Amino acid sequence: MDNKKKKQIQTALIFVLMTAVCFAGGILIGKLAGGSGGQNAGEKVSTGEALFKTFYSFAMLFVSLWLTLIIHEGGHLVFGLLTGYKLLSFRVGSLTFVKKNGRTEIKKFSIAGTGGQCIMMPPECPEPEKAPFILYHAGGGILNLLTAAIFLTVGLLSGNYWVKTALVILGGFSVMQGAFNLIPLNIKLPNDGYNLLNMKKNVGDRISIYKQLRLNGLLYEGKTYSEIPDELFELGSEGLFGSITQIVKGAKYIEQGDFAAAEEQFAQCAGEDNPIDIYRFESKAELMFCKVMNGAPAEEIDALYDKELEKYMKAAGKTQIGKHRQLYAYQLIYKRDARAAAGEYEAAMKLKETYPVEGELKSELMLIDCVKKRGETI
Repeated sequence: MDNKKKKQIQTALIFVLMTAVCFAGGILIGKLAGGSGGQNAGEKVSTGEALFKTFYSFAMLFVSLWLTLIIHEGGHLVFGLLTGYKLLSFRVGSLTFVKKNGRTEIKKFSIAGTGGQCIMMPPECPEPEKAPFILYHAGGGILNLLTAAIFLTVGLLSGNYWVKTALVILGGFSVMQGAFNLIPLNIKLPNDGYNLLNMKKNVGDRISIYKQLRLNGLLYEGKTYSEIPDELFELGSEGLFGSITQIVKGAKYIEQGDFAAAEEQFAQCAGEDNPIDIYRFESKAELMFCKVMNGAPAEEIDALYDKELEKYMKAAGKTQIGKHRQLYAYQLIYKRDARAAAGEYEAAMKLKETYPVEGELKSELMLIDCVKKRGETI
């Protein structure tokens, strides 16, 4: 079975599960709203009160969605700290809190397929395959399930309608959040369970993710790709996470201005056979950039920048400065559209103050300047 078929089956299963949960939730809301919530058994409520209770229940659905997300990322934080990890950033939606020089700064960032993220750097370990990984990666789902047990127990025992409704809904969402993160799934992005399963089975994947997190931590601390030790670019995996190797090596080559070498790296993981969508899209975007900088034929560039990639780059460009660097080159050097290029340049400059990864920001600004100088020579 090919990767596309597997993802279609997984998506269908999640849809069925979500529908079942929503159906059960709808019955529960209707039951709670139609009765007195245990305050006076058998007593019926007025239509206005039932509507207000229904509104309250749906409001709690919205609140629970975000609370369980915060609990999930908090689980990664707690279990990461317990196993020696260092906090780099904590994100809910696009709101990102970054630890820098002993203080917390508010930035803005997002990644397709994620509602939040707790980025931490693992402790330095001479043998990466022995570095702690289970509790940090499983911590989010574990805390969701632990809090779900508390919410549901207290909620079901409560005789107060408002407390019962809030805690039962919150507990249900916590179960769902924990399960959907611990059950191995790879839709748009591998979830925690998927990463854990592969790290348990494959030492190379374990080394790759460890080194990726270390490398990412150095970028957060302000180092550019060229300033990071070469050993962190040899990630150790030829399996599922092998494309990470090409992406980080390609990023280093791009920063150094070796666009031909970078093109070779990104070409290896930009194809439809890449099982991880976000790695494939990122590789296609950088491959297009490299081809523009290398003066590739128009048909090669046009084949890469299709509707699918355009949609992805537009969404990612809301918080990711690299997408505007890529499109700046596309408009300025390939399309020769000065007005559109200026728009991409201005969009990139607006993200300077809110971009959370300091080392990556330094690299992107150098590259934007490189594109600008290249455009002046055309």
